[in-house]
Amino acid sequence: MQFAEPQAFYLWFLVPLWLVFHAWSLKRKRRAAASFGDVALVSRLSPMTSTVRDRVKAWLFAASLFFLVLALARPQWGRGEQEVFAHGVDVFLVLDTSFSMDATDIAPSRMERARYIASQLMERLQGNRIGVIAFSGAAFVQCPLTLDYGAARIFLDTVTTGIIPEPGTNLVQAIEAAIRGFVSRNARYKVIVMLTDGEQQTGDAAAIAEKARDEGIVIHGVGIGTPGGEPIPVRGDRGEVTDYVRDDNGQPVLSRLDETTLTALSLQTGGDYFRVSERDEEIESIATRILEMEGAELESQLFTRYRERYTWPLGVAIVLLLVDTGLGRRRREALEKAA
Repeated sequence: MQFAEPQAFYLWFLVPLWLVFHAWSLKRKRRAAASFGDVALVSRLSPMTSTVRDRVKAWLFAASLFFLVLALARPQWGRGEQEVFAHGVDVFLVLDTSFSMDATDIAPSRMERARYIASQLMERLQGNRIGVIAFSGAAFVQCPLTLDYGAARIFLDTVTTGIIPEPGTNLVQAIEAAIRGFVSRNARYKVIVMLTDGEQQTGDAAAIAEKARDEGIVIHGVGIGTPGGEPIPVRGDRGEVTDYVRDDNGQPVLSRLDETTLTALSLQTGGDYFRVSERDEEIESIATRILEMEGAELESQLFTRYRERYTWPLGVAIVLLLVDTGLGRRRREALEKAA
């Protein structure tokens, strides 16, 4: 057995909280009754309400809450196989992980925004094969092209600055890694979305763009940063800013968005360049351009998935709530007299 949403278990704290509240409420009622006189006498003079039934109803509600949270956690057991067919485009999301992506001229940081854009593109490009590449001074395929978007997200979540030991920003290495990663030989169905501040430090960007164009690859560049630049923070163990990256003269190094390189890469391969925006207009624009491309018939993939079993605890929770609702608070003697 496994749980698809284990964070839901945090809601179980509501169960003891409800029981504590109920116990406090009963105690408060007893004190109020005691203020009128002897508690036993007051109880005999007001026979309509059963204390026992109140307690049973409280425990029924607590139990239903327990099983409701269990249902929200989505228990899964038993495996089934699902074959997924796709008709679309091969897309590599290429993320810059150099330390300049720690700059905060784009909130909350360039790296966080790049990861967010990549995640949103995954949502909008369902049916297309998606891959993830991380690069700085070198480049590695974090996730090969796949139709399993859950797996792709797991790999995307691991992408962060410093994940690649070799420093620098080598766009050439990143594009070459993507060229090697494309499994389709068809020249019409390959896209690179380059998420970077574009500070090209090594390699011949023009030459690799020409090679990508010859391979039929379209590059869409997304500039993450501002032309004015921003110092690169150095963070401590707790994530606090302790200093900034400095040059040989001790002055903070400003990391500036290089739109010239990214624009040239994009235009040379038939793609478009976008600067990151506050309202994320670039996400819809990129997704639209990719979805408008003529897609290829992609091979099917067979996935093994756990079966959802949340209906069992949900059914128990509903039954308990119905019993709680149907169980009145009046004493049996009072009911017999009323009859």
